[in-house]
Amino acid sequence: MKLLNKTIRSYLVYSFIILLVTVPLFYFVVRSVLLRATDHSLKTQLADIRSNLSSIHSQDELITWSRLDKDISLAPATRAFRDHIYTTYRQNRRRGDQDPYREISGVIEVEGNLYEIIIRSSLVENEDLLGSIVLVQTILLVLLMAGILWINQKISKNIWKPFYNTLNKIQKYELNKSANIDLPASTINEFNELNKALRNLFNRNYEIYLQQKEFTENAAHEMQTPLAIFQSKLDLLMQTQSLTEDQAELIHDLESTNRRLIRLNKSLLLLAKIENGQFPVNEEVNIAQLTQKIIDQSKFHADQYSISIKSGSEDPSIIKANSSMLEIMVGNLVSNAVRHNRRGGQVQVDIHQNTLRISNTGVESPLPDKVFDRFHKLSNGTEMGEGTGLGLAIVSKICSIYHYTLGYRYENKQHAFTVAF
Repeated sequence: MKLLNKTIRSYLVYSFIILLVTVPLFYFVVRSVLLRATDHSLKTQLADIRSNLSSIHSQDELITWSRLDKDISLAPATRAFRDHIYTTYRQNRRRGDQDPYREISGVIEVEGNLYEIIIRSSLVENEDLLGSIVLVQTILLVLLMAGILWINQKISKNIWKPFYNTLNKIQKYELNKSANIDLPASTINEFNELNKALRNLFNRNYEIYLQQKEFTENAAHEMQTPLAIFQSKLDLLMQTQSLTEDQAELIHDLESTNRRLIRLNKSLLLLAKIENGQFPVNEEVNIAQLTQKIIDQSKFHADQYSISIKSGSEDPSIIKANSSMLEIMVGNLVSNAVRHNRRGGQVQVDIHQNTLRISNTGVESPLPDKVFDRFHKLSNGTEMGEGTGLGLAIVSKICSIYHYTLGYRYENKQHAFTVAF
């Protein structure tokens, strides 16, 4: 979830709680105020009636007077009691339902006789007024909260815009292509401090990257001549006639180790060239023909260990790239499938819908996630020869440059590497 959405969601939850609490609270407060006003009016009417009883001199006059107001009821009382107010419901003959009323009941004395007097006031108007007030208040509250959320969202977007711009710049930044990262300035001090810290971080990382890159290039170049001289000396030494069997075996081990060092040196130089962009020329390449060429070159090595290589292609798959880099990529994948196989194993190479898939038998367990890292090798080597640990790293680098999708899966006891062009 985005930070902005999480902030707005918190405001939304808070607003919903406030709405849920304030609307019922407002309803009961307004209802209480209206009831108190009605009760005060009923008490005032009863007090006025008692103060005017001196003008009534008989029971007939009292009954006649009570009939003049339909909201006043009069009945004989056997004893005196305190005034009390209550809510009741009466049948509405016109609508057929019951209406709420607020009533006050008290005792009056006329010519020495006690009478119970009930004065009532309809609450229908109060309920309608209360409903209208609550509805208007709810609408205003909802509009207010919606406006606050909308304003907050707009303000938050403007506030966090420099952050998202910085994040976008970081996501597009490539260490091997640019020394400086252009981070936009902001009117917010915290974001400016963040950009400053990021610039320093990227600058330090770029300096370290250049140092590592320079060391790798220099070391690889400097190693070429000594390795070549060492190999030539070993070749001359192996042609010596007076070597014993132990000496010949020792020289052979040295020669194998030196050849591995030469391959490693060439791989490091190749990686350096790829990272430096020294393969700029792109051309149309028939990936099916190039793959078949690599397969033909690899069959001699595969036949030595009874490994069969099968291929299939359903379309020509013409892509635009540097042919040398594609040849290196496919060659490393095929040689990796042969090297990390078992005697009598299989390698299947297929091209379908601009996707190259190379699967092979071998170790009956999935490879670790670091399979494309530099100098990562299988812990359980095979008899087909030991690699440099850079083959798949070179493949990953080439795919990264051309934005190909490189994948690995272990299924049906086979290791499958795919490249989607």
